[in-house]
Amino acid sequence: MADSSPFRWAILGTGGVSRKFILGLKAAPGQSAVVCASRSPDNAARFARDFGLETAEYAGAAAHPGVDAVYIATPPSEHEAQALLAIGAGKPVLIEKPFALDAAAAGRIAEAARAAGVFAMEAMWTRFLPLTRALKARVEAGDLGQPRAFEARFYGNDRPDPGASLFDPARGGGALMHRGIYGLSLARHFLGPVAELQAMGRLGETGVDEDCALTLRHENGALSTIRASLRAAGINAAELYGTKATYRIAPPLYRPFAARRIAVSPRTGGTSGAGNGGGRLEGLKEGGAAQGLNQRLARLKEFLKPPGQGISAPFAGNGYGHEAEAVAEAVRAGRTEHAAMPLEESVEIMGLIDRARASWKEAP
Repeated sequence: MADSSPFRWAILGTGGVSRKFILGLKAAPGQSAVVCASRSPDNAARFARDFGLETAEYAGAAAHPGVDAVYIATPPSEHEAQALLAIGAGKPVLIEKPFALDAAAAGRIAEAARAAGVFAMEAMWTRFLPLTRALKARVEAGDLGQPRAFEARFYGNDRPDPGASLFDPARGGGALMHRGIYGLSLARHFLGPVAELQAMGRLGETGVDEDCALTLRHENGALSTIRASLRAAGINAAELYGTKATYRIAPPLYRPFAARRIAVSPRTGGTSGAGNGGGRLEGLKEGGAAQGLNQRLARLKEFLKPPGQGISAPFAGNGYGHEAEAVAEAVRAGRTEHAAMPLEESVEIMGLIDRARASWKEAP
């Protein structure tokens, strides 16, 4: 049973993600926000008025005596300095993804938190949704068989705006940092450490990657492909592939609540030529009439329930409350990290992002 005793937050940053986080707290028993801070006093005042909060400077909010934890949702370039404010004040801190501007900054945050014995975690809220937890448990129990691959896509068509942090390289913008991070983190979560990475990116006029594609080889041999875009629309979904089953994770990738398990079994002899009937049977199977029927049946399937077993795991509220509850539970238990999103993985993932960005900046 969830602990419904008060757990209060300071909010650093007053953009759209912070608004979603506060609204998500409504589904987290006993949790609420107390104070907010922004680089813009006007934005802080407006945000405070909307949610009934106090306002303060960043340092004052981070050290506020009436809060139990600090949530940071400013641009990635600001994460390190603000996290260190909270850690220095002895306050548990939840830092929006990506964890920092680069792996070096991420490492400094982790080192400071460990040295101070203060809880710190990256706010990769997707890892704490019920569906992700259910799929992770299934994978670990062997339901997927031997994991072989993971694919994830997160697209969005945004108008380039040099004034927006999304398109500002100095503040940590780009498709990989803001969208590819979801698939990259889930790939690491489901399939383990990454042994090799290859990446390609398309830089826009503002200097950020507007499109990117990553291929990962995990230490267990599985392969992952991650695609993200700031300029192209697409279906934001993912698939996990194994020798026993495939999990098709329904969109949206960043807030999944349903998947479908499709059982698979190895075939003998593959699908090519010899051993597949031959002669008259092969001629009928590959003929126009049979293939025309196949196409009509394929169109019919679009209107029918897809094959496989449905997996439903709805989230509470808008989904953000689950990570807030995880923080509160860990802090109350005296832990300084959370097993579902440990600091070493946040640093590792930032290292992968650094390698990807370096590779496409060096490309001709």
